[in-house]
Amino acid sequence: MTIALLKEEATVAVEWTITIQGKNEFGDVSRREVRIDKSWERLFDGEVGLSIEEGKKIMAALQSVVVSHEAETYSLFRRVCPDCHTFRPVKDYTTRQIRTVFGTVEVRNPRWMLCRDCHPGIAGAFAPLKEICPDRATPELMELRLGSMMPYRQAVKVLAEFLPVEPTETHPTVRKRTIKIGERLDDQIAQEERRARPHETDERRQLEMHLPGDRRKEFVIRIDTAHVRSADPNSARSFELVVARCGRGGRGEPGGRYFVTSTDRTAIRDCALHALRSEGYRGFGDVTVISDGAEILKRLPRAMPKPTAHIIDWFHIAMKIQPMQQIADHLIRSNSNRAELPVTNGRDIKAVKWRLWHGRIDRAIRDLERLLVCLKQSQREGEFSISRLHSLGSQLLTYIRSNRGAIINYGKRYRAGFRVATTLAESAVNSLVGKWMVKKQQMRWSHHGAHMLMQVRTAALNGELRDRLRTSFRQPEPNMPSIFKPKPPLLRAA
Repeated sequence: MTIALLKEEATVAVEWTITIQGKNEFGDVSRREVRIDKSWERLFDGEVGLSIEEGKKIMAALQSVVVSHEAETYSLFRRVCPDCHTFRPVKDYTTRQIRTVFGTVEVRNPRWMLCRDCHPGIAGAFAPLKEICPDRATPELMELRLGSMMPYRQAVKVLAEFLPVEPTETHPTVRKRTIKIGERLDDQIAQEERRARPHETDERRQLEMHLPGDRRKEFVIRIDTAHVRSADPNSARSFELVVARCGRGGRGEPGGRYFVTSTDRTAIRDCALHALRSEGYRGFGDVTVISDGAEILKRLPRAMPKPTAHIIDWFHIAMKIQPMQQIADHLIRSNSNRAELPVTNGRDIKAVKWRLWHGRIDRAIRDLERLLVCLKQSQREGEFSISRLHSLGSQLLTYIRSNRGAIINYGKRYRAGFRVATTLAESAVNSLVGKWMVKKQQMRWSHHGAHMLMQVRTAALNGELRDRLRTSFRQPEPNMPSIFKPKPPLLRAA
C-alpha cells in the first residue's frame, strides 16, 4: 500500500501555484490561484519549462481576473454622479462578454439610472462598460493586424496556435472585424478630407521664395494601378485600384505615406491632398505626379491645385527600350554581313534613349521614325527578329507621342537630386496588393471588401493604425439635450 502511494505521488515531478492578486483605488481586492504541474514522463520527454498550452492557461486566468476587476472598478466609478457626488440608482445587472487577445471574459454589466436630483423628470439609463468597450472587444484585439497581413484562415490558425482564443474565433469573424476596422478608418479619413477640402482645393500659386537646389520644396506623388480579381460574376473579371505614395521630392528622403483608393477622379484627388497634408502641404508648393502614363492616372494632375506637373516614369520608358536593344544586339551577333542589316550596331537605339533621357523629344521621334522605315523595308526577308523589333519600335513611338507633354529632361532632374521613377509606387503595389490579390491567387474580391482591407493595410504601413483606432470614443456623460443638463453650483447660485 505504501509503495503504491509513493508511485502515485512520484507521477508529479514539479507543481506551481500562481497567485494573482489585484487591488483598486476603492480598496477592493481580487484574488485567484492557478495550479500548474508537470509529471516525470514529460520531463523524460525533454519538456522543460512552460508549454504553449500552460502559457495559454496562465494568461487566460490572468486576463479573466484583470478584466473583471477593471470592469467592476470602472462601473463603480461611473455610478458616482459628478454633480452631486451621490450614487446613481441601479437599473439592472446583466452580463457582457468581452473578447480579448487572451480569450473571452464574461463580466457583470450593470446599468445605472441618471441621477434624479440632477436630472429631474428624466428616466434614462446607461451601461458604463459600453463606454470603454463599445465593440465587445478590446482595442488591442481590434488592432491585431493578422487579418490584414495574411489570409483570414491562416490568421485564425496563428491565433489559435499561440493565444487562448475561443473556438468561435473563426475566419469569418476575423474577416468581419477587419472590414469593420476598414470602414471606421475610411469614415475618419473621409471626415478629415471634408474638413480640409474648402481650404486645399483652391487654385493657388507658389508664394514661397524660390531656393535653388531645395529638394524639399517639391511634393511628389508616385502613383500606379493594381488589378484585383473581381468576385462579382456580372462585372468584369478584374477591377483596378490606385496605389500611391506621397512625400518630398529628394532622392534619399523617406518614401512618404501610402494611400489606396478607387479610380474615381474625385477620390484620387481627395486622398492625394489628404496624404500631402500629412507631409506638410498647405496649398503652397510645387506638386509633381509621376506615373506610367495610364489614362486613369492622367486625371490626377488635372484635378490637383496649381502648380502641379505630370512626369512620365523613366523606368517604363527604359523598359520599353531595353528589349529593342537586346534584339538589335542579337541581330548583330548572329549575322556576319552587317551591311545588310537595318541596324548596323546598337547606336541608333542608344541615341533614342539618350535623347529621351535629356528631354530631346523631337529628335528622338525623328530618329525612331527613320529607324522604323528602315526596319519596314527589311521585313521582306521574313526574319522574325526584325518584325519584332519593328513592333516594339512602333509601340514606343506611340507611347512617346501620346505622352510627349510629360517627358522632361530626366538627366537634369536626376543630377539635381529629384526623383524620376515610380519605384516606391511599384513596391507599394507589391506590398499592399500583390501578395494577396495577384492573378496567381484563387481568392476573388468585391469592391467594398478590397477597399476596406486596403485601408487597414495602409494605416498599418503608415504607422497610424493604433492612433486612429484609439481615438476618444467614450462619452463622459450620456447624451441628452443641453436644456436638461444640470448647471454648476456657482452658476445656479448666481
